[in-house]
This record gives sequence, C-alpha cells and structure tokens, in this order.
Amino acid sequence: MVEIPFEGSRLRFYLTRPATGDTRPPVAMVWAGIDTWKEEMHVRLGALMRSRGFAVLLVDMPGVGESPVLAGPDAERQWTPIFDWLAERDDLDGARCAAIGGSFGGYWAMKLAYTHRDRLGCAVNWGGGVHITFTPEWQQRSHNASSYLMDLMPARARIFGGATFEDYVTRCPELSLLDQGLLDQPSAPLLLVNGRDDVQNSIDDIYLSLDHGDPKAARVFDGGHMGEGPVAPTIADWVARQLETGPAGESR
Repeated sequence: MVEIPFEGSRLRFYLTRPATGDTRPPVAMVWAGIDTWKEEMHVRLGALMRSRGFAVLLVDMPGVGESPVLAGPDAERQWTPIFDWLAERDDLDGARCAAIGGSFGGYWAMKLAYTHRDRLGCAVNWGGGVHITFTPEWQQRSHNASSYLMDLMPARARIFGGATFEDYVTRCPELSLLDQGLLDQPSAPLLLVNGRDDVQNSIDDIYLSLDHGDPKAARVFDGGHMGEGPVAPTIADWVARQLETGPAGESR
C-alpha cells in the first residue's frame, strides 16, 4: 500500500511490479466502477497487465472505496498527485503510463485522456459513460438493468454521497464530457470498449465519441455490460502496442 498526501487527507493505492526484472517498467493505472474496489481489479485486469511487463497501480475511482473525494465535475484532480508521484520515481517509467478504467471507471480514464493528456501514453474507457449515459432519459431506462445483481441506483448515487435515484439523476448530467467541452479537445490515444447489448451504460456513447475530437480506437464485443469474450486481452494488447512493450514487457 502506498499513501500520498491529498487535500488534507491521504490517497491510498497499491503498486505491484512485473516479474520481468525491468528496472524501469511502464505503468498501468487500473480502477473499476461503482461497486468494485481496487483490490478486486488485480484479478480482473491487474495481473494480466503485470504479466505483460507493466507495473500496476490499483486505485479507487472518486466516490468509491478509499477515494478521498466524491464524484463531481473536477474529481479527476485526485489523479494529479499520483502523476506527480510517478514523475519523481526513478524505478518506474512515468512517461509510459496508461489509464484503464472498467465499468463506470472508464469514464474517469477517458476524462484523464483530455485533462491530463500530457501525462498519459494512452487511456481505455472499458464500458463507461460519456454523455448519453448521464442523461435523465437513459438513467430512467437503465435504473432496473437486469444485468445488475444488486440495487443499482443506491450504488450509483453513493458516488455523489446520495442514496436514491433522485440523488443520482440530479447530479449525473454534470459528468457529461460533451457538455464539459472536452470531446472536441486534443486527447491522449483512446480505446473505447463495451458490449453491444449493454443496458447499464449506453453503447451509443462510443459512437458519439467517434464523432468528436481526435481519432480513437474502438472495439465492440458481443454481450452486455463491458462485453464478453477476449476483452481483457484485447485491452492489454492495445495498451502494450501504444506504449511499445512486447508480450513479456520487453521494449520494442
């Protein structure tokens, strides 16, 4: 566990190093969504990235787990001290850094591709919203999503400090990357991934994103939220190509 100061509090994250012996490996920052804590992402994606030669930094997204901030239009600031910390390390290649967010967390990875583009080698939005997902119309449509096994709306509302559908639907439009004016701005290389039948977050957010700003990579899989099939390996391969590492982490 690593702890760094943040706005009078502490920001906590895990760092695991690859087994390749690289003295200065690239870094994959990985996090998930509204109900998956950083520890769980080691199994879901972190171990795979580590096997590809990445040092893996596991952190909670805003409003979840040990994050010191709630979600909001400027909550991406929680990553700024992490980037500063990476820049000071001589045993990590902070210049080759990827942000990979799963489920709702994909939103924050994509936002960082704009707000922190000079500090990222690439970013992956794996199933997160962009704009349409945050509209009241989509929230009304998705609030009883059959693919979610728990009570979806309290889980969503919690990221803002609320508990009800009304708490969430009132706040979530402020997250729109389109309304924030970011989608037409320059970005770090972006990969957008989801399942074509997602009923939690709108697949149309991928197509909307492709209509704006810099060219992006996209992959739509069969299945629902986050897709089915070789999704994680596809993401790992794309990130490795962007940061020029081989299958075992060696530089190309």
